[in-house]
Amino acid sequence: MPDVVVVGAGYAGLCAARRLRRAGLEVVVLEASDRVGGRTLTSRLSGGWAVDLGGQWIAPAHTRFTDLARAYDATTFTGHAQGDNLFLSGTSRRRFPGELPPLPPHTTALLAAALRKLDRLAHRTLTTAQAKQLDSITIATWLRRRLPVRQARRLAEVILGAELSVDVASVSMLALVTAIRGANGVKSGVEAETTAALFTHGADGPAQSIAAELGDAIRLNTPVTSIHDTGNAVRVAGIRAGHAIVAVPPPLAGRIHYDPPMPAARDQLTQRMPMGSALKAFAIYDTPFWRADGLSGLALDLDGPMTFDTSRPDGPGVLCTILTGPAAQQPTELDAAERRAAIIQSLVRGYGPHAARPVDWREKNWADDPYCRGGYNAYFPPGVLTSVGSALRTPVGRIHWAGSETATEWAGYIEGAIRSGERAADEVLQAKARFAERTEPD
Repeated sequence: MPDVVVVGAGYAGLCAARRLRRAGLEVVVLEASDRVGGRTLTSRLSGGWAVDLGGQWIAPAHTRFTDLARAYDATTFTGHAQGDNLFLSGTSRRRFPGELPPLPPHTTALLAAALRKLDRLAHRTLTTAQAKQLDSITIATWLRRRLPVRQARRLAEVILGAELSVDVASVSMLALVTAIRGANGVKSGVEAETTAALFTHGADGPAQSIAAELGDAIRLNTPVTSIHDTGNAVRVAGIRAGHAIVAVPPPLAGRIHYDPPMPAARDQLTQRMPMGSALKAFAIYDTPFWRADGLSGLALDLDGPMTFDTSRPDGPGVLCTILTGPAAQQPTELDAAERRAAIIQSLVRGYGPHAARPVDWREKNWADDPYCRGGYNAYFPPGVLTSVGSALRTPVGRIHWAGSETATEWAGYIEGAIRSGERAADEVLQAKARFAERTEPD
């Protein structure tokens, strides 16, 4: 009988299994899809190049991910950052250097003051009353109060919505403060974004290496529909084990049938945490032609996708476009050709007619993925964190929870997924140690 069965072979599940295996336990990992990697997915191009249709960035502050990349010799490169960025709004197209778009001084001052307030909230120990008050309003409501100038407010809505992959009118303000705290503040979060690197051969490289290390302990194409906790063991997909770690997004964890049923708080939590929406596309060109025009490849479109230059130094030109929240939901109503044309039109608006002729195209709508149903993460609407949020990580009997959403640091990132898997593995090891102490003869 294996000691632990892990449900899900994303970074959380794989890192949980890796930690348990190295502690001497027997582990089985069950994955519903035909691949490992979860919300990372690398697509291979002709010529050996790679683009990441899911999570892709790694920053120096992502210490556990950095350790993992080094352990498996996964090389990275720094993305192109030289040149002007683009700010697109309505029919306006403006170039600008630095991190902030060109805004009137008063608007910039208001935006900076709002960010400082966010940072103070993130570093403050909140009373129960303060937490409930923040949990009772959305980010959009807070921004309306703090940013009366529409241009500043709209910019904040777009940037924060892109980070959370959801309309800020749907997310609890307490959830945002919690996320900022998990990144060690606004400044640390911004630094992580500006210093992030990309993987030479794809962000799922370390995941593939862990899977190779685990070997036949991983079983693909094995959806888990029920988990039975007998009190002495768990039964999952015909396997009897000592413990289970469920390492899938909370909404999908909630679709599993549990016997005995989950406590009410846990059941309510998974019903009230929807997935965000994310659509990612890559336009590949013979060369990064925009650089000759002095452009960095970074574009912020208030009405369309965010765009990044993710070209390898020795490779073709690659423009990565990311649509999140409502902007990601609208193109799903189009067929593939119409969706591609709409995104390319946005690229042409920013980079000129040359952008209309990519030599290759790759895209992924995460809402269509049957084993994800959205991206990047599940989110907390108002009222969820302070009412049932404590059930997010709390084990239920022999069942433990992992996944990026459960991380206390860098939730929503691959780093958070890794940390969550390792934390769940440690919980199992501690539970086994306690049981061993109780059964030792006097």
